[in-house]
Amino acid sequence: MKLYLQSVSQLAFLSLCCVLITVRESDSTFVPGRCVCPQTQPGVRGQLKELTVYPKNPSCHKVTVIVTLRSNNTLVCLNPEAPMGKQLIRCWNRAHRLGRDVTLCLKRRRRGRRGQHQRSRQRSRGHNRKASSSNSQ
Repeated sequence: MKLYLQSVSQLAFLSLCCVLITVRESDSTFVPGRCVCPQTQPGVRGQLKELTVYPKNPSCHKVTVIVTLRSNNTLVCLNPEAPMGKQLIRCWNRAHRLGRDVTLCLKRRRRGRRGQHQRSRQRSRGHNRKASSSNSQ
């Protein structure tokens, strides 16, 4: 069996093209030994648009939490050990375990104001009832 130089070079060129196309299609920016987020923040203010959580893997020894802010589409890396990061990770895991939409994790409830508002509405309703009952007598 004779190998022809032209056939071998064509086969090598074709193989190289296949490898390059595969690498280009994957669009991977994987760099071994590096995390996606070199710096993190403990929390963010404002409405969240997207949430992504990457578990520990061979290239990064910690959980990565990335949120997108609704106001300016900025990506922010959150500290997974901070309270906000822990809460989002818990919600993310629960949503995936139960087969729910992760966007529910992005709707944060305000503390304090909501409770005060409800209490003042209840007081005003009760006050109005007493006033209306005394007027009807």
